[in-house]
Amino acid sequence: MSPAASFGVRWARDNLTREATEDEIQALNIFPVTCDGDEVEASKRARRYYTARGPGGLTELWHKRHPDDDEILSSCQDTYIVPLRARSRGGSRMTLIRLPAPAINRTLSAKALLARWLMILDIRLQEDPTPGDEVVFIDVTDLQPSHLKNHFRGSHWRDFIWCIRSAYPRKFSAIHIINTQRLKTMSLLLLHMGLYPWRRKIFHTHADPEQIKRAMGFDCFPQEGLPYEYGGKAGAMKDLNDEWTKKLLLNSKWLQMEERKYYETELKPPIKRDKRSVRRLRASISYDILTRTHSCRSLKCDEYDEGLQGAYRTLKVSDRDYYV
Repeated sequence: MSPAASFGVRWARDNLTREATEDEIQALNIFPVTCDGDEVEASKRARRYYTARGPGGLTELWHKRHPDDDEILSSCQDTYIVPLRARSRGGSRMTLIRLPAPAINRTLSAKALLARWLMILDIRLQEDPTPGDEVVFIDVTDLQPSHLKNHFRGSHWRDFIWCIRSAYPRKFSAIHIINTQRLKTMSLLLLHMGLYPWRRKIFHTHADPEQIKRAMGFDCFPQEGLPYEYGGKAGAMKDLNDEWTKKLLLNSKWLQMEERKYYETELKPPIKRDKRSVRRLRASISYDILTRTHSCRSLKCDEYDEGLQGAYRTLKVSDRDYYV
């Protein structure tokens, strides 16, 4: 195989026991971008990606993918999930969630909501398999304690966090919970949902739109791509949500085929690499110190002293000379 082959092609050749589809190759090629070019870490993430989607990997949030299920269809009316077409100036994707939808008084099902969200993420990835961070805004304007009640379990949200880290190649850079001015127990809500441990890392709460603008800074979203309710021109939230409900139903067979494909996929045993092997030094990076894993002999240094540690010493590097 040509050394110029993409990461996805090379990883599939080394790790899959079957031929990878074009969609899989495109998804695999996202991993090096989210890992800042580190192919070793990208390879580990790609393996977790397949392991998570295989048998015994993910919870039933991912494995029972039936958009026409009554509970899923009910969730489509209870909560709006709208991935926007337009990207931010920095290339991020945005998803708007209205939790709950206006005039909804019944208890929400977290399981159906999150299972539906994962299906939407996969459809979106299939439509646009290019890199880019995910930014989420959850509007809790109408959220009341009665919407949560008994089966709004925090374990479902913890499973979801694990899913988006393991079974989704793109990175969630921030989740903003907006319009919290009417919600007096925000900390209790996050604790109940199981999200409190991640609050300082990616979760941010905002009581007014000005806080949102300050949080986004330069990386803002174009007004043309936002729904009417948020000062945009893309359409009403309900209409945009209905479009994604139709898209879910149209992709029902594809979602189940994807589930079956990953469930039946076997991975080759991982390749064990010698931990003592020296990684290649990148030309673009300057190093102030070379550790003793670099041999004095290989650096053609005549003044080395073989002691108990062998011919390895810590060296300081200047622009022209090596100093022991």
